[in-house]
Amino acid sequence: MKLKFTDAAAVVNVFAGVSAIGHLGMQFLVDAFIGHFWMLCLSTLAFSFGFGFLAISASPILSGGGQKGLFYVALTVISVGIFGRSISLGAFTENQIEDVGNKGNPAMLVSFVIGNVGNFVFPLLAAIAIPQINPWFVRFAIPAGCEVLAMLIFLSGACSYKREKPGGSPMTTVFRVFAASASKISCGYPNNSTQLYEQSECDPDMKPHTTSLRCLDRAAMILQHEPLEQQRKNRWRLCRVTEVEQTKSVIHTVPLFTTSLISGIVFSLGNTFFLEQANHLDSTFGSWNLPLPLLLLFSEAARLGSRELCVMAAKRQGINPESPKQTKTPYGIPVSIILSIFCCAIAAHVESRRLKVVTTQDLVHETVPMSVFWLLPQYILLGSITGIYENSFALYLEETVPEELSQYMVLLNVGVCGVGIMSNIALVSAVGRVSGGKWFQDTINKSRWTMCHKKNNAAQEND
Repeated sequence: MKLKFTDAAAVVNVFAGVSAIGHLGMQFLVDAFIGHFWMLCLSTLAFSFGFGFLAISASPILSGGGQKGLFYVALTVISVGIFGRSISLGAFTENQIEDVGNKGNPAMLVSFVIGNVGNFVFPLLAAIAIPQINPWFVRFAIPAGCEVLAMLIFLSGACSYKREKPGGSPMTTVFRVFAASASKISCGYPNNSTQLYEQSECDPDMKPHTTSLRCLDRAAMILQHEPLEQQRKNRWRLCRVTEVEQTKSVIHTVPLFTTSLISGIVFSLGNTFFLEQANHLDSTFGSWNLPLPLLLLFSEAARLGSRELCVMAAKRQGINPESPKQTKTPYGIPVSIILSIFCCAIAAHVESRRLKVVTTQDLVHETVPMSVFWLLPQYILLGSITGIYENSFALYLEETVPEELSQYMVLLNVGVCGVGIMSNIALVSAVGRVSGGKWFQDTINKSRWTMCHKKNNAAQEND
C-alpha cells in the first residue's frame, strides 16, 4: 500500500488525534459504567485484534482496496486499546497494591522495579529488533501474539483481583448543572444568595457563591411555586451552590486550551514529518544501521526527564499542595511555547541544509548523505516541550479545579491537543492550495517543508 508522504502523515495524525480525543469518553465510561478491570480486558482484546488486522493487511493475502480498508480498521481498533489501557492500567495496578497492604514488602518493591524497568527495556528492545525483520506482516504478528499472551496471563488471575464497582463520574455533576440551568432559562436571575440551594451538612468543602457566570446560578435557584422537598428529589432540576461553583471553575480554564490547540500542531510533527526526514538521511552509526524508532525513544526520554525537572522545580519553590492560598502559576506553559518556536526554527534549519544537499547533488530519489543525528536536537526539544506542558497544565489544574474533576480536565487537554494534531492536516491542505502545490509534493525531497516549519513558528508567536 503506497501513499504520498502527506497522505501517510494525515493517516498518522488522524490516528494520534483520535487516540487523544477518545481518552475523555473512555474515562467517563470507566467511572460511570464498566470499571477498570473490564476496560483492561477490552483494551487488551483491542490490541490483539488490531495488530492481527495489521498483520493480515500487510500480508500477500489481501491487495488493493481490501488491504487499505483493513489497515484503517486496524488503526481504529488499536486506538481503542491505547486510550483504554492508558486510563485503567495505572489505577488498576495501584488498587491491587493497596489491597495487598504491604507496600514496604521487599518482594513488592522488586516487582515494582522490574515492572518499571520493563516498561522502558521492552520497547527499547522491540525498537531495535523488530525493524530488522523484513516481512511487514511478521512485524505486526509478533506484537499481536504478545498481546494474546498478555491477555491470557491477565485473565488467569481474574478471580484474585480486587474489583471496585463504578462509583459514577464527577462529570455528571457538570452535565446536571447545565441541564438544570437550561430548564430554568425562562426564569430571571436570582436576586441574592438566599434564593440558592445548598446543603451545608453534606459537604465540609463547600464553595462560596460567586457572581461570575450568573446564567449557571439558575441551576441552584429554588422555585417559589414548588415545594422544596419535591425539587430536591430531581437532581437534574436543582443543584447545590457548590456544584455550580465547581462547574464555573471548569469553564474558567477553557481559554487556556487555546495553547493546547497550537501545541498539538507542533506535537504532530514528531511522528510524521520528522520521521520522514529521518527516513531520507543516513542512519548508520559505524557499521550499525540505527532503527528510526530510536529517535522516538530519545523524545520520550526527554519528555519524562523534563517532567521530573518540573516536579523538582515545584518542590524547590516550596509550594505546599495542601495550602489553598498559594497559587501555582503555570510558568511552564509559556516556556513550552518558547521552546516550540526554537524546535520549529531548528527543524527548518536542518531541513534547509538537507534540501540544499538534495539540490546540489541531485539526490531526489536517494538517501541524503547527512547523519540522522542532525534531527536529535529537534526530537529532544519536542519531548521536553511535551513533558513541561503536561506537567505545568496539571499543576495549574490542581489549583483551579476541584480534585475530582482535575483528571477529566487533564484528559480534555489531551483531547484538545488531539484536535490540534488533526487540524494540522487541514492546515497542510490549505497551505498546499495557496502555494499551488509547490510546498508539498509526492516525496519530502521534492517538497519545501521549511516553509511549513516557519508557518508553525508564526502560529506559536501569535498564540
